[in-house]
Amino acid sequence: MVEQTAPLDLVGVDSEMEKVYRRLLERGGGTSDDVAEACGIPQSQALALLERLHRFGLVSRRASGEFLTVDPRHALRTLVEAHERQLASIRDVAGSLGAIFDTAKRATTGGHGTIFISGPDVVGDHYYRLKQAARTEIRALIRPPFLLAPNEPLDEAAVSRGVRVRAVYAASSFDAGRGSQELSHLVSRGEEARITPALPIKLTMADQSAAMVSLNLTDDSTDCLFTEAPPLLQALSELFDHYWATASPLASNSNSDAPTPDSPLKRKRNPSDKEQNLLAMFAAGVKDEAIARQFGISSRTLRRRIQELYAELGTTNRFGAGVAAARRNWV
Repeated sequence: MVEQTAPLDLVGVDSEMEKVYRRLLERGGGTSDDVAEACGIPQSQALALLERLHRFGLVSRRASGEFLTVDPRHALRTLVEAHERQLASIRDVAGSLGAIFDTAKRATTGGHGTIFISGPDVVGDHYYRLKQAARTEIRALIRPPFLLAPNEPLDEAAVSRGVRVRAVYAASSFDAGRGSQELSHLVSRGEEARITPALPIKLTMADQSAAMVSLNLTDDSTDCLFTEAPPLLQALSELFDHYWATASPLASNSNSDAPTPDSPLKRKRNPSDKEQNLLAMFAAGVKDEAIARQFGISSRTLRRRIQELYAELGTTNRFGAGVAAARRNWV
């Protein structure tokens, strides 16, 4: 049977101190002689315990040698806060100690380790360093909850140095809220973007050398794995490739609404960027309200565009639009 620790032990007040402290609380205070008599201990031991309670801020001491109790609701709160500050300093040291551990781990494993990381600062630091380290390609599976600030400048900088950026977005990424993305901005910075109904994880990979993957998808969790292990990188790469192959591509919206014909026959033309994006959102199951918000148009205008697309494809619903678009190789 495991012995349970008394609550005050957690802040350094052992059982002997607590016994004296409770006697003082009952009487409002006392001298070392009073405590020695009440507790049946030597006067020197009583004085030592009273001095310790005084250092902890639980009693005050008069010039006469009498010790008076302080309201425990305030005194204990102050004591707990002091211990919390000490624990916080230990957490601060944990980061630097962890860096030493990681360095030693890499030295013994050939640099192919996997570590657990958590906390916005630590996760953010690894995330930004991961993207900055990419030399050939960044691949990402993106879905809520979004815990970090938008990273468009990082993607733009990567593209400018010749890095290919590919991202698959879950449909929920386009819902209202902090994580809402704008279609017109996704590929304007050189990113290749696709959309899929749902994703099981959040993932960012730099080349085939390192990756971060979420371990928890609750709003208040930042738990991740940072890995350089080749077998795990290979598995994550195959997972990304699966979702990339099945997701619907998003166009840059750089063209006008007018289609670009590739033959005199209307049926042979390519879809406009907005038609392509509308079909991609359909395939991912994004709701009409979210689609209208991404296009920056009213619901009425969106309904008109949807009817125009249906008419073009000879259908009256989303499913039929998907089938007709597939026959034309639009998706």
